[in-house]
Amino acid sequence: MPDSDLAVSSTKLSFRPDIQGLRAVAVTLVILAHAGVPGFAGGFVGVDVFFVLSGYLITGLLLEERVATGTIRYGQFLARRLRRLLPAMLAMLLVVLIVSAIVLTPFEMRQQSRSFPYAAAWISNFFFSFAERDYFLALQDHDLFLHTWSLGVEEQFYLVWPWLILLFAGLKTRAADRQSQGRAILAAFAIVFVASLALSIYLSANLPLLAFYMMPSRFWQFALGSGVYACMHMAFDWRAEMFRTSKTKAWVAGLTGMTLVICSAILLSPDITYPGWYALAPSFGAALLIAAGRLSDRAAAGPILNSRLFVWIGDRSYSLYLWHWPVLILGTATGVSGTVAGKFVLVVLSVALAALSYRYIEFPFWKGRFRAAIPRHVVVYAVTTIVLSVTTFHVLERQVFGNVVESLVANEYDPRMDADPRFYRSGLNCDTGHIGTQLVPCPLGNPSGERLAVLLGDSIGAQWSPAVTEIFSSPEWQIQVLTKSACAIVDKTWHYSKAGGDYTVCAEWRNMVLDYIEMVSPDVLIIGSSANYKFTATDWVDGTTRILERVAPSVGHVVLIAGTPHISFDGPSCLEDPWRFSFRLINGERECEEAITDTRPDVVADYLRQSAQGFANAGVLETGRLVCPDGRCAAQTPDGVAIFRDDKHITASFARSVVPELKARMAALGVSPGLPESDMIAH
Repeated sequence: MPDSDLAVSSTKLSFRPDIQGLRAVAVTLVILAHAGVPGFAGGFVGVDVFFVLSGYLITGLLLEERVATGTIRYGQFLARRLRRLLPAMLAMLLVVLIVSAIVLTPFEMRQQSRSFPYAAAWISNFFFSFAERDYFLALQDHDLFLHTWSLGVEEQFYLVWPWLILLFAGLKTRAADRQSQGRAILAAFAIVFVASLALSIYLSANLPLLAFYMMPSRFWQFALGSGVYACMHMAFDWRAEMFRTSKTKAWVAGLTGMTLVICSAILLSPDITYPGWYALAPSFGAALLIAAGRLSDRAAAGPILNSRLFVWIGDRSYSLYLWHWPVLILGTATGVSGTVAGKFVLVVLSVALAALSYRYIEFPFWKGRFRAAIPRHVVVYAVTTIVLSVTTFHVLERQVFGNVVESLVANEYDPRMDADPRFYRSGLNCDTGHIGTQLVPCPLGNPSGERLAVLLGDSIGAQWSPAVTEIFSSPEWQIQVLTKSACAIVDKTWHYSKAGGDYTVCAEWRNMVLDYIEMVSPDVLIIGSSANYKFTATDWVDGTTRILERVAPSVGHVVLIAGTPHISFDGPSCLEDPWRFSFRLINGERECEEAITDTRPDVVADYLRQSAQGFANAGVLETGRLVCPDGRCAAQTPDGVAIFRDDKHITASFARSVVPELKARMAALGVSPGLPESDMIAH
């Protein structure tokens, strides 16, 4: 997120404390969001502020060099950027890698650090763009280097923008004055702005990961900051022409800008499709604050942004951005972040590390003794350091983490792999993911059986397939599984960031499945969904009722399986090494278990019962207390059977282990696979 804290005046660079103050606001909002401070879920807009600032400052540096010298020394420009950014980032990457190797389990370390080589090469935004996750789910997945995506976007902007500046500045090379040239450049910026914004809006609706992470869909934010510079320093003499009462208008602009930024941080949430249209508010807010500070240092936000505290934070904002995220994530892994006091300690630690990084790494390369390094030497340093970092990672991964993990998988039981392989690791492709709408009945059991049982649901429903296969194991039964990731079997469309907005793909797939169910008329239909969808009580009851209205007339018996509880830790990692996984001394627990904290399954089970009571052939099978008996959730049973393969899905082994209990509960609902269909009476 950094750039020079200098503003351009003619061909000289002059310090603007309000710019530093604005950087302090941006990084503070990001930290508040990542720390989970209530009311600031939209603090991720701080990144948008950084992008606009970068456009303004970098454009100023490049344009003034172009005006003064007639060209842009591309190598020297990149050298300055490398000296400014690379040392502090690589120091963070290597320290975090070493610390995480001590704190995390080998498997967890290997999984979470896959982005390391991409981060070291400034292309982690590509990694996350094409990873099967969205940004805000990734926040929960605790990728140590997730935050480096924005640094990749910045660096890619640096690679491209000087050439565009040369092109745009050449549009009016024969202009008689600076203003004429500035207006031509401003027009070019406007074209870039419109084209990139249109791309961002389109991708946000269709390919949200690309929209969020990739530089072309963020280009308009840099162009916006660039436009502010062209307007205020070249195209117009704002003080003389447009703002004869500049102090008043600067005050209004500053107030409006700060309102847009802060309100965006408060009102927006990770549930929206971002950036798209939503990013306009914080981006224009940042532009207004930059313009206001240029017009008057007494603009509405001026006294705050110019204060010593904000300038101090702004000076260290880059290092603070680098360190805060891995500190918070490692704090979560160790259990420190479980309390308000713990999070406060982690934030303080982040500030301390940022101050050290700025003093001993960032500043020396930026303004200190290493400042005079010539471009060739900087490039050699950068390439060498990146290669060494990536090599170190691969050695650690293979020789340390990899060997341990491979040993676990080869010689010991690994709960993470304990899922029905027909869904996730075979050529059947039973789970259609979040993109496809194809209907893929996954055949299990006896394909020529005279009776049919269908298991329908999302991954939480499909996790019971090993048990269903054993329950309906006689040759007379054929079994089909219909599953789609994150697709609730509730007649209600919901917002899913990974799908780019409303999860209409799920709705289309669900309707096709219901038509299929009506056509094949199974003897038993088992429906399961997670209880953690953000539906209201009315959504659950009415949405499930509409599903039952469609399928109940054509089905022998419907069993609604209530969702299972989530746990606050990764079960397999805790079993690997409970002490390294989580220092549970905070709450006095040293074993891989905890009191039930996820009560949604019980609540949703009541909603399902309300829906089922109007149908004679429908019943509800609760599994929450089966997975977490006596009010406690554990990583494994007293007999040593692993229960969870992550923090929410049960293992296939556990599902099979509770088959007798499931049979008894189904029998209580009138479903007994060994009886003729005529004797299966709904209770």
